[in-house]
Amino acid sequence: MSDTVNILLVDDKPQNLSVLESILDASDYRLTKAQSAQEALMALFDTDFALIVLDVRMPDTSGLELAQIIKERKRTRDIPIIFVTAHYSEDEHVLSGYSAGAVDYLTKPINPAILKSKVAIFAELYRKTKALNEANQILNSRNQELMAANKELEAFSYTVSHDLRAPLRHVSGFIQALRERAEPDLDDEARRYLTKVQNAAGEMGILIDHFLAFSRMGRSELRPSLVDMNELIQRVREELQPETEGRCIEWRLSPLPKVEADAALMRQVWTNLLSNAVKYTRPRNPARIEVGCEDSLHGEFVFFVRDNGVGFDMKYADKLFGVFQRLHRANEFEGTGIGLANVRRIINRHGGQIWAEGKLDAGTTVSFTMKKPAAVGAAEMAVAASR
Repeated sequence: MSDTVNILLVDDKPQNLSVLESILDASDYRLTKAQSAQEALMALFDTDFALIVLDVRMPDTSGLELAQIIKERKRTRDIPIIFVTAHYSEDEHVLSGYSAGAVDYLTKPINPAILKSKVAIFAELYRKTKALNEANQILNSRNQELMAANKELEAFSYTVSHDLRAPLRHVSGFIQALRERAEPDLDDEARRYLTKVQNAAGEMGILIDHFLAFSRMGRSELRPSLVDMNELIQRVREELQPETEGRCIEWRLSPLPKVEADAALMRQVWTNLLSNAVKYTRPRNPARIEVGCEDSLHGEFVFFVRDNGVGFDMKYADKLFGVFQRLHRANEFEGTGIGLANVRRIINRHGGQIWAEGKLDAGTTVSFTMKKPAAVGAAEMAVAASR
């Protein structure tokens, strides 16, 4: 059975209320009768109503005046009102009613079928609105729980990573002390083991640093400004010069538009994407790395980094941006498996999306979206294209 809804019937004549009550007598309606504006207001104070059927002409306070009072109150302003009148033909009277908050008019004598039909529509609308509000409350509650859980997880990750650094420093320190004290007495095999332990400690330190950065990413506030992507790319390329020294790399750089973003975080995005392109094109001579941007025509720019490197199998594409997910062996390409996870988090925090397309031994394209600045948009693309 449908949820019972409350309906308020207001008329100063008992016989008229009895007629309304007999017409609307149904198990899914709970009817409340009021013979004056004061009784109606008292009922509205105690109960949530789906609909008010209100007579226009009443002594002392008219139906129009009562409707205006109802609409002025926050708790009752959204309750639909059906006016009942014997003077529907008076245009000025009708306009006053709609101005007072009426959603419909019925004339006397009331047609039972029409009244039932109109009330049924508003009752069903009330039920659906109530169900939607309840669903939204549950959703908001779960979102709050999820946000709290994410904050706890980020804090836990940060604490664990931070606490791992102290014993790791001790390991590194003791390895160095052991090397300085005992290395002359060690054979080649022992020295090799010691070097492996020291290298592993160094790699773990890098992993912890990256994990700390990933944990901080969810807590730091964005500092948006108008960012020139061309300048960021130039700076990142300069930083990557030691890795590109002596290699034959063809850089294909298209002019890029400015975006509203956190400059420091966007620099991390380009650092990760370009360093990955440089790394995974090592077997290529020449290597080709292309950076560009397309206009999605949906209020977004689509930036991309395309290379002719080793690529990847698309069936593992969903793992590419996960934490500690790597699609290549560590002895082939170094890395911690956190860089692209950081990139995804940064892009998502800016309201964008990121994805990758690739093919084994045929290169990779990583694309991400950024909202167009309100004051720039298409004009910025035109300026960039003319550079």
